Amino acid sequence: MNLIQVLVALAFAPWSHPLSFQPLAGWQTGASGNTRSAYVGVSRRRHPPQESAAWMARGVRYRDKATADPPNATLMHLPRGGVIVWAVIFDSGWKGEARIRLDMATAKRFACCEATRIGGEYQMSGYGPGGRYSVIVRVYFRLKANERPACRSATRA
Repeated sequence: MNLIQVLVALAFAPWSHPLSFQPLAGWQTGASGNTRSAYVGVSRRRHPPQESAAWMARGVRYRDKATADPPNATLMHLPRGGVIVWAVIFDSGWKGEARIRLDMATAKRFACCEATRIGGEYQMSGYGPGGRYSVIVRVYFRLKANERPACRSATRA
């Protein structure tokens, strides 16, 4: 293998193994594999930007495509105590991002979602190892007003 081949292999390393979650007892998992990115607009690059999405769900059957953002069909059936962890990596080329911190205590909370009221979503985002791609992780819980999520459960996932 020459130097050019090594550099090309390193540049595409995030896409050599699509994003996935490891199996965890009591959780369902799924993934999209590598697809053309919905997060990056039209590109003049030789290779179109890629993305890879994966999900884990507990307490609900996952009903959406792995790339659905947000997974509204699944969220409509999310029971109290149910949890969905959804993640995507994508070839963004964004500058100025910080490295992602996978810590529910520092996750941003947002109102969610178009199709259902679940009490909100928690998001962590930033760049992945080596800054070669961007990462978004979203955690959805069915909550009552003023109820805190079961962070331990989501962190474990």
